[in-house]
Amino acid sequence: MHHNWSQLVLQKMERYKTSMYEAERYIWEHPQTGFKEWDAHNYLKEKFTNMGFAVKEAGNIPGFSFDIDTGKEGPTIAIIGELDALIVPGETDSGTKTCVMHACGHNCQVSALLGIAGVMADDEILSKLCGKIRIVAVPAEELTELAERVQMRQEGKIKYLSGKTEFMSRGFFDGVDIAVMVHTDNGEKAGLTIRAGTSGIIAKRVIYYGSKCAAGAAPANAVNALYAAQTAMNAINALRETFPEKQFVRSHSIITKGGETVQHIPSEVIVESNVRAFDYNVLKNINEKINRAYVAGAVAFGAQVKIEDLEVYIPENDSDSPELVNVAYEVGCDLFGKENVRLNLQKRGGGGTDMGNIGAVMPCIQPLSTGAGGAAHSHTYQIKHPEYAVFHPAVLQAAMACVLLEENGEKAKKIIKEYKPLFSSIDEYLAEMDEIYRTKKHIEYTNRNSALLNW
Repeated sequence: MHHNWSQLVLQKMERYKTSMYEAERYIWEHPQTGFKEWDAHNYLKEKFTNMGFAVKEAGNIPGFSFDIDTGKEGPTIAIIGELDALIVPGETDSGTKTCVMHACGHNCQVSALLGIAGVMADDEILSKLCGKIRIVAVPAEELTELAERVQMRQEGKIKYLSGKTEFMSRGFFDGVDIAVMVHTDNGEKAGLTIRAGTSGIIAKRVIYYGSKCAAGAAPANAVNALYAAQTAMNAINALRETFPEKQFVRSHSIITKGGETVQHIPSEVIVESNVRAFDYNVLKNINEKINRAYVAGAVAFGAQVKIEDLEVYIPENDSDSPELVNVAYEVGCDLFGKENVRLNLQKRGGGGTDMGNIGAVMPCIQPLSTGAGGAAHSHTYQIKHPEYAVFHPAVLQAAMACVLLEENGEKAKKIIKEYKPLFSSIDEYLAEMDEIYRTKKHIEYTNRNSALLNW
């Protein structure tokens, strides 16, 4: 029956094309990083309020949601857009070396929500559906500015460093049964890609504590925190041959603080690091190995170390819901032609996303739609074809919602029943995250020749 939906949605979406394109340009020109996206928030909030929707705001952070209710009992489908931009190194038109820009196309996602909401609230469409459609604009998908977010956590402004997990903890996904989002992809021609999913990530901060001494006069009396960190990173490099080859395991680090002055032995050194893998259990296992290496580097020099596992992005596994994949594929083929839709469930993205955190508790999917150019997460990125990057995703997601919620929601109910989530509820998922997020010092030096280690 969705052949009719595709054409009906396509026809009705035309009236929102201008407003979606204007929003894409405005948000592109007003980029802000995670938990600070107030320009996009206020712009979109005004648009949705003027359209008659009762927007529920997060309050002290950007982001909001609202429901479009059919008035008939049935599943709730969340359609999501991300608000945040990135900090990008490289030359720009303004000549700056670093800039904030929408180098991942999130401006397209949230702009598409304008058209999706308008079409889903259309009486002709709504009367044929059951359940609810929840429109969600979320902050802070990109794992950037970790120190700033840790400070926000310490001040009680947020509990989690990723926007979707924070929104899950605040109730924005309570009652949601299926989540849908579309991400931009590079391409000069119209095209949609449906893949297996993405990598998982554990974002970390490791702080080494030594003792400060004059580097020239008294290095023998010092504990060098920088050398402890370097030794640990060498140990991690030596561990790489133990990483499962097919799991896309990655560990990469930067030193954000390497000492105070060159005249003094570094007494405090800060390392920021990501660990990645395709499987959640593999990710946790590798993270334990890497934590062991960080502790070992400290012990080698008699330093102290504090490991902060700050945020977890669960691997996104779209292929775990084959029926939802099939809905996206069939609707995509109806809308854009089979020749323009690529189904590749053998392929995973190496990047991570907190959409996987949603997928840990409910079926989710995030196809890729063309329209971008340049390298993602770089200063060369641009939206070259708004029709493919904004309009096509809007039509696709609205048509998918119609297919899922027509005929008493039978398609959605089948998807929900067959899905086997990693966690049985949002509360269970958050409890696991709270366990991982513990921060502590890992060495207790009991005497001159003994130390108790805990990684």
